[in-house]
Amino acid sequence: MLTRDYVERELSHIEKMVALLERDAQAGRAAMPYAMRVSRPSYWRERIDALLTIPGMPCHLTKLCHALLAKIAGIESRNGAAK
Repeated sequence: MLTRDYVERELSHIEKMVALLERDAQAGRAAMPYAMRVSRPSYWRERIDALLTIPGMPCHLTKLCHALLAKIAGIESRNGAAK
């Protein structure tokens, strides 16, 4: 139960940060310009990948992880097209 609670809290936080990155990517501006590490989509992908290695991850949380990874891929695609 502790692991599930931890993963749910982590994913809630990551989901909010990915939404911020997504909004800023759509607007064509830098997300959190003074927080370089967390403004990189790769940082959030690595955190999600780490969560996916936790044994016994509930199916709905695994699906959320994959949905967030798809959003991150979209952000990276938009950022690459803007360069």
